[in-house]
Amino acid sequence: MKWSLAGVLPLMVLFLACSAHGEPLNLGTLEWPPFVGSDLLNQGTTSARVRSICAEAGLEPRLSFLPWKRVLMEARAGNTHGYFPEYRSVAREEEFYFSKPVGCSVVGLVHKSGMTLDWTRLEDLAAYRLGVVDGYVNTEEFDRLVDMGILHPVKCNSDELALRMLEAGRIDAAVMDRAVFRHLSGKAEPTHGPSPLVFAEKILVVHSLHVCFPRTPAGKSLVERFDRAIVSGGLELICASSSECSP
Repeated sequence: MKWSLAGVLPLMVLFLACSAHGEPLNLGTLEWPPFVGSDLLNQGTTSARVRSICAEAGLEPRLSFLPWKRVLMEARAGNTHGYFPEYRSVAREEEFYFSKPVGCSVVGLVHKSGMTLDWTRLEDLAAYRLGVVDGYVNTEEFDRLVDMGILHPVKCNSDELALRMLEAGRIDAAVMDRAVFRHLSGKAEPTHGPSPLVFAEKILVVHSLHVCFPRTPAGKSLVERFDRAIVSGGLELICASSSECSP
């Protein structure tokens, strides 16, 4: 049988196009600028890093931007291959494999300028109304104290809402990532004089950020492939101090 060159060329082009894009990797994520965001350059700094790793791994990331609790639901239901960015925690590790770090996050307290938060231990924060985003991991110790009933945080649907509640005096402080606070503050209407909100100097924790895959054979294969790409591509990252995590 003779093959027509005119028929072979389109097939070759299609094959090369598929090879260039790699295998689809459906990942859930959220609007959490500057790390991830559908309208951001490269869909955020962490998204850009994940794309670089996927390119090294021969994967094509396809991101779905959803509310955070929905992101978790979709991953648990197997409707996505995984999700990001996630803080490492014992509870989450029971459900998901964690990739090597793809970013880092400095977490602390935002409060009104002129106000002083007087605390040495986390237990001391029980005296304050603290806003937290529902579904977020904060710190292991913070969340343990919440489970014990020592801390009684006020749940918010988003970081933006937490800031609005703070400005309105409905909470005393909000648990937030430093880069997220700076990004949201930069979007606010300019005011004369000092900013009404500040990020406290004393931080709570420096988290590493990860891509999570379900604890299934397929998830294990993906996280191993993803981690090999991080190493082979020279994309390893260590989050050891707040200075290393400055945006």
